[in-house]
Amino acid sequence: MESICFALIGAGGIGKHLAQQIKRLEQGLEVPEPQCALTHFPPPEGVQVQLAGVYDESPEAAQTAANELETSVYPSLSALLEDESVQVVIIATPPFTHGELALQSLAHGKHVFCEKPMALQVEQCDAMLEASRRAQRLLMVGQVLRLFPAFWHSNQLLQQGRIGTVWAISVRRTGFDLPLFGKGWRRDPARSGGLVIEMNVHELDYMRWIGGEVQQVFAQGIRPMPDTDSIQHWQGVLRFATGAIGALEASMLDTLGRYTVNIIGERGSIAHTGFAGELLLRTHDGQQEQFDAESLRLPDPYLWELTAFVRAIALGEPLPFDGWDGRQAVALALACLQSIETGTPVALRC
Repeated sequence: MESICFALIGAGGIGKHLAQQIKRLEQGLEVPEPQCALTHFPPPEGVQVQLAGVYDESPEAAQTAANELETSVYPSLSALLEDESVQVVIIATPPFTHGELALQSLAHGKHVFCEKPMALQVEQCDAMLEASRRAQRLLMVGQVLRLFPAFWHSNQLLQQGRIGTVWAISVRRTGFDLPLFGKGWRRDPARSGGLVIEMNVHELDYMRWIGGEVQQVFAQGIRPMPDTDSIQHWQGVLRFATGAIGALEASMLDTLGRYTVNIIGERGSIAHTGFAGELLLRTHDGQQEQFDAESLRLPDPYLWELTAFVRAIALGEPLPFDGWDGRQAVALALACLQSIETGTPVALRC
């Protein structure tokens, strides 16, 4: 039986959650039958997945995570990277550390799963991609939003041609997240990327997945509160290479909070409410369908993305999203920030 051994760098909330998915794969899954055809799932037969251990700069955080995950603690980063039994590293540390950790991991011959955002500069992303190519190791960036039910199924409906060519996309993600971005490393956008990079790379990636490459962005934003140096509410307009248009609004100031997605096509429209609620499709001739997450019976998104990574390593399958997708999401976010700063449209490389 083939064995694929993971190790975790970063013992925070998202790191522990990702490692818990590895433990689920390690212990074996009862896979429910989905209501529709899936790619990148279920786990491959004849492959044993294992979690070797965890490393964090905080020994206390590492030990707490190791206790929860029933695994061991690496005393140093070098001890983890030099462990020849480890083939895959999960990087779940603050964004400003992603680039260097990925380069070190790839240099030691590890496959790398890196939490989003991939990095905070496009140059770092490009260095990671080049290091992955040189090492002949896979690099996946956790743009997991694509695998949440409404997001994934909206793309499936588009691939089926249900509303024809996409003409316009609008996404709104707002909430009162000021306390989250007002403490620790998140307070400093040079370390976190702020709202636009750390959080909205998800929405920008989804819009690119739906609409294709983006040619130009124009954005405006405000930071009225002293709690953080990040942009706190912003709006952006996107022009896709296809001629479609897009709009994104995001906020950490909105106490009402909402998540809405609208996709308008040549033969109808799709609307959904993000992480919860239903997806609605209506065509010009009056046909209407409704879907909810429970009825779709899709895998847990975080389990799904890591299963896809295992399948890519073991079977050579293409990844559902990869390092280039992570790079393009960062490039889009940085272009939006540049537009906010300069007050002018910014062109992108397609």
